[in-house]
Amino acid sequence: MLSAVAFVPSPPLLVPELMGAASDEVTELRDAALGVVRDLADRSDVLLAVGVDTHAGLLRSVVGTYAGWGADVVVRTAPDADGPPHPELPLAASTVGWLRERAAPTSAIDVMLVAVDADADACASAARDIGDRLGGADRVGLLVVADGATTLTAGAPGAFDDRAEGVQQRVDDALAAVDTAALRSLDPVLCAELGVSGRAAWQVAAAVADASGRRFIGRTAYRAAPYGVGYTVGTWT
Repeated sequence: MLSAVAFVPSPPLLVPELMGAASDEVTELRDAALGVVRDLADRSDVLLAVGVDTHAGLLRSVVGTYAGWGADVVVRTAPDADGPPHPELPLAASTVGWLRERAAPTSAIDVMLVAVDADADACASAARDIGDRLGGADRVGLLVVADGATTLTAGAPGAFDDRAEGVQQRVDDALAAVDTAALRSLDPVLCAELGVSGRAAWQVAAAVADASGRRFIGRTAYRAAPYGVGYTVGTWT
């Protein structure tokens, strides 16, 4: 049974060791992300995450490091994960590991990756795979790791695009209102042009929620664009 859904972004700036003196600038974002993961763990017996990468796949009990981002902060997606850190672990999985260790340390979180350019059929297939895990008596919490537009300001990683604000607002409003139809209708081409890399993960979550047959209430814990990138944190409960 799908118990709840939590939404977080995946920026390395969540990790204080990577931010140095600028760490305080993202304290609100960091605290919000940790808070929704704690809440998700409290409402669930099993946690599962979905995020995006260049290729689809399922990661279980993996170890990663943020060394490639500037600090050797080791993270694990399960308490018993061992072995040397994967030097190129997908950022979504690293984010799951970092949040898990601080907000749900006794939990193991499998990470389902969908291709960042996944089409509607691929998103539907991933949603069915997740749905197959929801048939038991356990309460399953879904952690969705997804980033918004990278084109919201002139200094943003993707520079400025005047279409980005409208698309970002549409995403933020849809997450707050549990408007799964709006999420499922996001245009993959437009999202790619605006750097909305989380599009596929949101569409998978929307399909999972619809298939669950449950009615959810949305809550937004954070929505802003530090450094010109749209980050949204929230829950469906």
